[in-house]
Amino acid sequence: MIRYKYGPWDNRYYPVIGALVGKGLLAYTRGGKGTVALRPTPLGRKVVRELATSLAWGEVAMRCEAVAEHVGAYNGNRLKELIYERLPEIMDRPHREAIRP
Repeated sequence: MIRYKYGPWDNRYYPVIGALVGKGLLAYTRGGKGTVALRPTPLGRKVVRELATSLAWGEVAMRCEAVAEHVGAYNGNRLKELIYERLPEIMDRPHREAIRP
């Protein structure tokens, strides 16, 4: 496992979000406590449904559904807190460092 800030796309996070918004797949919306959140647009939902049935993305879609089934009500911050609660030893590690057992 590797510790990331957002994920393996750390250095591309904001450009990818901007591209998805620009293509009409995501839209900005109000989050909690004055924050900004993202939501899929109708076009974004359509593309997701199509990709979920494709050979290239079907397995990823199944994994996403499994994660959503267990922690779908959590926001990103709550997920981070849960990981840090269960794996406190990763708190002080630098980003992009491999975490070995």
